[in-house]
Amino acid sequence: MSRVYVGMDVGSKTSTAVAIDERGKRINSKMFTTSARNAISFLRGLKGEVHVLLEEGEMAGWLAREMRSHAESVIVCNPKRNAWVAKAGSKRDSVDAAKLAELLRLGSYSPVWHPDDEELSALKVVVQHYDERSRRAAGLKCQIKARLRAQGVITRGQGVFRAEGRKKALEQVGSRRAREVIAQEFRLLDHLESAKAEARGLLLETSRAFPVIRRLMEIPGVGPVSAARFAAYVGSHERFKRRTIVSYSCLGVVKRSSDGSPLGRERLSKAGNSVLKDVSRTAFERARAARGPNGIKEFYARSLERTGDPVHARLNTQRKILTMMLAIWRDETECADELVAGEAFTGA
Repeated sequence: MSRVYVGMDVGSKTSTAVAIDERGKRINSKMFTTSARNAISFLRGLKGEVHVLLEEGEMAGWLAREMRSHAESVIVCNPKRNAWVAKAGSKRDSVDAAKLAELLRLGSYSPVWHPDDEELSALKVVVQHYDERSRRAAGLKCQIKARLRAQGVITRGQGVFRAEGRKKALEQVGSRRAREVIAQEFRLLDHLESAKAEARGLLLETSRAFPVIRRLMEIPGVGPVSAARFAAYVGSHERFKRRTIVSYSCLGVVKRSSDGSPLGRERLSKAGNSVLKDVSRTAFERARAARGPNGIKEFYARSLERTGDPVHARLNTQRKILTMMLAIWRDETECADELVAGEAFTGA
């Protein structure tokens, strides 16, 4: 059976699809109002083994899931890697769609993973919703403190956001108008904190459908939110191995050299998903703050003794936490402190 390669440029109002054959010859093209029904109708009109490529965007995950049962493969690709499309002098939907079809035919694209499972996709939406509420609340707290500093009021810690702390801080603000502005921002913060609490409740409710989240919570320092964030952003344990999960979590080490000579200092990679880096840092700090011994503390102590550097020891422990989370998911095993601290547990 002959193969057909479809490039699809998806917009919020209209989309354009171009189909080419195995030799790169255009066999069909169409512009249509963006909807799953119209996209599927275009695919059904093609003869052969249909493969589809579209660029990552707001609607990419949804449309890919809708089309997957109507094509041999539907792939979402990273637009940042498609310089041929993004930097071209001629920018038209039909031209871009044709280029995507050709990139698919040549296999010259960088895929972006999207879950096929509706429940997993919903978990990611819920986790992202919670993360966004958290970021907005944290940002407003920083803004309130900055407003207070501009009025000569210096605050420390989180006490200023409690009722008594707010009252004392506002009383120190000399300008009546500035005081009214800051008071309004405190009220907005109350609203955001309430929305964040609701989002957390929705996250916990959604997490009950995933047994792996309960197993991940057995790891010292890993709570329900961290476990849910890990599951949502990793998506499937089959996507990663020990080395790749570390690299994807912005914890891989970048080494640059030319002719065997190093260029600059080694540094952590900025590529990947920083949420997972935050998950590992949060778990590390909570495990260290917990009363009594646990495997994370022991692993950190051994790493610190070996490296003599607290930062390196912490980063090693963060990598350990992530690889262990992945292995527990993959092997459907339970967590035990001796597995965390022992050399036998590699998470490979």
